[in-house]
Amino acid sequence: MEYKNTAFALALCLLGSTALQVSAQVKKGIVIKGRVAFQNPEILKKYNKVWLYTGIGKGRKLADSATVNTDGSFSFAVKAAAPGLYQLDILKWQTATFWTDQDVNISARGYDTSAVKLKNSGYVAVDSKSAATQLINTATYNQYLAEQEMNILSAESLAAQQYRSKDSTWLTHLRANGLIRRKADFESLRLKQLIKTNQNSPALVYLLSMLPAEREEAYFAAELEKLITRYPGLAEARQLKSDYMAQAALRNSLKKGSPIPQIAYNDPEGNKIDINSFKGKYVLVDFWASWCGPCRKSIPEIKALYGKYKDKGFEVLSISVDTDVAAWKKAMHEEAMPWSQVLSPDKNKTMADFMISGIPTLYLVDREGKIVDKFVGFSPSAKSKLEQTISKL
Repeated sequence: MEYKNTAFALALCLLGSTALQVSAQVKKGIVIKGRVAFQNPEILKKYNKVWLYTGIGKGRKLADSATVNTDGSFSFAVKAAAPGLYQLDILKWQTATFWTDQDVNISARGYDTSAVKLKNSGYVAVDSKSAATQLINTATYNQYLAEQEMNILSAESLAAQQYRSKDSTWLTHLRANGLIRRKADFESLRLKQLIKTNQNSPALVYLLSMLPAEREEAYFAAELEKLITRYPGLAEARQLKSDYMAQAALRNSLKKGSPIPQIAYNDPEGNKIDINSFKGKYVLVDFWASWCGPCRKSIPEIKALYGKYKDKGFEVLSISVDTDVAAWKKAMHEEAMPWSQVLSPDKNKTMADFMISGIPTLYLVDREGKIVDKFVGFSPSAKSKLEQTISKL
């Protein structure tokens, strides 16, 4: 949903003089203690630390850091003028969020010892007498359970597809009932219930940040307005508003029919390639990285499309978000992609500018440089949609 209601932006700026302040008073100092079950292996031992951040979104700032002891323990002493939202980055693998009005005790897995390693996976237990921290911890635990449910549904869907040659009833049922989509709706309802029953908690700012705000714009706007009115001194809420408005403007600029944002990055030889040089052709802009398995897996499929339609005015531009130039060049050599290759000079900026939450992400751009469609992941359905469009060239 597009962000069109300027009245919302104005309403958020009207901070009532009789509104409540953040009522919980921070002690002279609080202690954050924790223990990590698994530390990084030798090759990653420089990351055997925890980093403490304050704030939310683009307002998040590094406040402190501590080395994890050999027994997995760590601790911080925090002094703050007022309670606020803090977050720990644990060994670059997990995060924990809490409110700084009471002492906190953290129990984390740390390094992912599973064969398929995922950042921000698993549940980090946060124990505190703080009602705000308990609310945040409940919301993050629900999110963890939702991820486990998704893993089960995904495995079931894969099994149904593998079995469909014998009996397609199972797969037809899963698709017809939209179980994965409905699960996302249920997740949103659970979060809304937590928000509804905890209206007097400043920690609602974190719960609101967990909402899919672009799908829940009216609800998000109303709840954020109430929160800012209730807590006019809550910097995190004002930051959340600012970040959302910026994201809404960016979504609007990346909608179908909008011109693709400017791209002018260097190829392996240092020559700048400008997206405008492709005008007059359809171009598939593919954001990828050497370390991304799904990206590498999609390359043969893109090659097939390129070979079939390149003589009809179809081009591909691959944009790597690698930070290791040698790894990028090695992957290009191994994959032998016969189209233009460039490297993003700033991975984080590129991913923010194009609203990339995961790779591969692909944009199909028409002859006039306007966005036709966006694909997150190169699935069979994405390939089918792409071919339906470019087959008309």
